[in-house]
Amino acid sequence: THIHARIPHKDIIINKRTDHKEFGDGHFFIHHGTSQSSASTRAAATRSWFRLDAPTTQNNLRRVLRAMQLSKGVLLEGSPGVGKTTLITALAQVSGHELVRINLSEQTDMMDLLGTDLPKPNGKPGEFQWCDGVFLSALKNGDWVLLDELNLASQSVLEGLNSVLDHRATVYIPELDQSFRCPSSFRVFACQNPTSQGGGRRALPKSFLSRFTKVHLKALTFDDLLFVASRVYPSIDEKVVGLGNFASVVSICK
Repeated sequence: THIHARIPHKDIIINKRTDHKEFGDGHFFIHHGTSQSSASTRAAATRSWFRLDAPTTQNNLRRVLRAMQLSKGVLLEGSPGVGKTTLITALAQVSGHELVRINLSEQTDMMDLLGTDLPKPNGKPGEFQWCDGVFLSALKNGDWVLLDELNLASQSVLEGLNSVLDHRATVYIPELDQSFRCPSSFRVFACQNPTSQGGGRRALPKSFLSRFTKVHLKALTFDDLLFVASRVYPSIDEKVVGLGNFASVVSICK
C-alpha cells in the first residue's frame, strides 16, 4: 500500500509504506531517518526558509537523490553560493536525518574528526579520558555528515577518511584499539568549489574521488529567483515581480 503526501510540490513526495517510509521525487527514494520531529513539522520548517519547489532546485535535488541510490559518498561541486550546503541541510531535515556539518581546512587533522585524549573533568592531575570527535560521534549515531570545502583538506585527512569511504566502511581508533563500523543510516556528503576558484583549492586524487558519486549543481536562474520571491512574498502581484529587475523586487520585499 502506498500513500503519497506531497511536500511542498507535486514532484517532491513522501512515499509511505506499511513497513517503512521513504522520501523521493517519484523515481528515486531514500529511507526516512529516526529524527523525532514529524514529517509535517519538518516540511513546514523547511518551506519557511528554503524552497524545494524552484525548478533548478528540483533538478539539483533529483541529481542528489539519484546519487544516493549507491552506498557511496556524494560529492557536490558548484560555484560559491549555488546552494550545496543548504540543499543537503534541507534534504536532511525533510527526510528525518540529523546532519553534522564539518568545515575542513588545511589546519584540520584527524584528531579533530575522530577525537583524542583530553583531561578528565573533575579528575586527578594528569588523568585523561577519550573524547569522541564530531565525525566519530556522528558515525556512532548513524547521522549524516557534510564535509565542507573538501578540496582544502590535507592529504593526511583524505587518507584517514579512506577506510570509512571504501568497501571496509569502518574506522579504527588506535588509542582505543577498537574499530567502529558505519551503520546503514550513516551517509557522507562532501562539498567543494571548482579548483578554478582558487583560494588554495587543489584537484583531489582520482583514487580518492572514486569513493564518491560526483554531482554538479546548477546555479539558480533569474526565473528561479522570481519564482522563490513570488512564493515567499505571495502578497506581491506576480506581474509586478516579473516586470521589474530582481534587485528592485528584493528591495520591495524588505
